[in-house]
Amino acid sequence: MAKCLAVLSTLTFLLLTACVQDEVATIEEIDNVVGKLDEAFEARDAASAKALMTSDHLAVTPYYDTPQSSDEVVRTLSDYDIKQTDLSESEVVLLGPDHAMRTLTARLEGSFKDETISDKVFITSILVKQDGKWLEKLYQVTALAP
Repeated sequence: MAKCLAVLSTLTFLLLTACVQDEVATIEEIDNVVGKLDEAFEARDAASAKALMTSDHLAVTPYYDTPQSSDEVVRTLSDYDIKQTDLSESEVVLLGPDHAMRTLTARLEGSFKDETISDKVFITSILVKQDGKWLEKLYQVTALAP
C-alpha cells in the first residue's frame, strides 16, 4: 500500500509539473504573438498585423470612432503613430485550451488621425488558437484616470 501511494504521489507530481510547464510555454507563446502584433503596428505593416488577427477581429479603443474590424484597423494603419510603454507586467489567463485573455496597464503616446494621444490605459486582448496558431480576436483599450 505504501508503494502504491508513493508511486501515485510521484505520478501526480510529474503530471502537475508537466501541466505547469505547458502553461508557462503557452503564456510565453501568447506574449510573443502580442509582441509581434505591436511591432507590426509600430512598423505600419498591414500584412503582418492582419496575419496575427482573426478574420472576425474587433478593436475597441478611445481613438477609434467606433469598434473596428481587422480590415478597418489595417486600412487606418497609415494614421497610426502611437508608442506604447507598458506600466505593468502582462497577465495571461487561460480561459480554455484554445482561448486566453491578456491584460496590462500601459501609457499610449502619439497620434491617430492627427489627434494627440497621451493616455494611461488598461489593455485587454482575447486570443484564440486556430490551426495551431494563437491569434488576437479582441483588442480593447480602456482609458484610465491619469
